[in-house]
Amino acid sequence: MKKILITGISGYIGQCLNLYLSKKYKIVGIDKKKIKLKNFYLCDLLNKKKLKKIFEKEKPDIVIHLAALAVIDETKKYSDFYNNNFLVTKNIIEMMKITKTKKIIFASTAAIFKKKKGNIRENDIKKPISNYAKTKFLCEKILNKSGLDVLSFRFFNVCSSMYKFGCGEIHKPETHLIPSVVYKALNNQDVHIFGQDFNTKDGTAVRDYFHVLDLCEALKKGVSYIYGIKGFHTFNIGSGRSTTVLEIISFIKKNYNKNLKIIKIKRRSGDVDRLVCNINNAKKKLKWKPKFSHMKKIISDEVNWVKFLNKKGIKRIFKK
Repeated sequence: MKKILITGISGYIGQCLNLYLSKKYKIVGIDKKKIKLKNFYLCDLLNKKKLKKIFEKEKPDIVIHLAALAVIDETKKYSDFYNNNFLVTKNIIEMMKITKTKKIIFASTAAIFKKKKGNIRENDIKKPISNYAKTKFLCEKILNKSGLDVLSFRFFNVCSSMYKFGCGEIHKPETHLIPSVVYKALNNQDVHIFGQDFNTKDGTAVRDYFHVLDLCEALKKGVSYIYGIKGFHTFNIGSGRSTTVLEIISFIKKNYNKNLKIIKIKRRSGDVDRLVCNINNAKKKLKWKPKFSHMKKIISDEVNWVKFLNKKGIKRIFKK
């Protein structure tokens, strides 16, 4: 049984992925936020001394590097992103070389690309705008030169839940669109839209929303695929479908009989008009395609996640 070390395992994707892979692989988790997990290490990835001890003890076969400071809101300094994204990735590479771990799957982002009218391919022009995207792109560059075998997965808009297993988004505060809109709709609260001046059909941002179950399956396929490759390879991971913010709100209004009050707010710095991926490369090479990334499934599973949290008495904090 291969051993996979997952960084950022306490986060939304990390917890879902652990549940998804744990029957087939031995999972070791690292994070600076503690969770209940058998093989878990509480560690700030900037602490090279402690990180080295973990790698030398565990000697993983593969690293799935999810840990990152991942917000578009530019209230944090560039140095925060540089330290938590770039320097952390540099430390991971160093530890992998010490322990002769050759394989890594890196969680990159769609935000590294220059805006484009059509669906984005892996080789399209890169022009990261936000500090988050800039430092993720730096990570890709250093991984490309590392001599390791690398799969860089450019995630588009991961969303929804694995509510039956008690796993879904619960950021503090929650800034992502779908959990925010669903929660506020169910609780009859005002819905805030960031920007209605985008160059799109209804003036709101177009994104590629895909279900976390499809992401977990893509990563599982990646674990198998990485043993047949050498060097640095990139994949766009999303649904390949375009959806505007207003289309999501309209879907919830129609299917859940909710009359939502919309409050318009100016667009956030770093937000582009359109981010939708072409997934042909992933379909062909990984033998993967999204099965759950349609709006009915995405919203339904998020609604059930909200109900699950309410039953548990877990309160959520939402940013406007």
